Amino acid sequence: MTVQTVTRTVQLQEWASQIQERLQSGLTVREWCEQIGIPSKTYYYRLRRVREELLENAESRNMPTLPGRPVFAALSVPRSSGAAVTVRIGDHTAEIQDGADAETIERVLRALARL
Repeated sequence: MTVQTVTRTVQLQEWASQIQERLQSGLTVREWCEQIGIPSKTYYYRLRRVREELLENAESRNMPTLPGRPVFAALSVPRSSGAAVTVRIGDHTAEIQDGADAETIERVLRALARL
């Protein structure tokens, strides 16, 4: 896994977190985008990229499905803990701290991929 792959993964996790925040806000896409200062077009681009990545990962790993839907890992960027990223897969949780070096991130992601 390269640094670019890790960077892209973290970026997609941040976008997934933003999408989750928008959904929980109760605001329309337009209202939420105006509030945080991004164009709606950017939001929809990020949404599409996150969906594509989730689908690609599910297909490449033959992930289990619930009635017609893939089961995905929950990705979040918590606001209250010191972790920059928290990844949950079933009962397993991994936190990557802000400032973690690329080698550590790569090891964590490889371990999670084996779950």
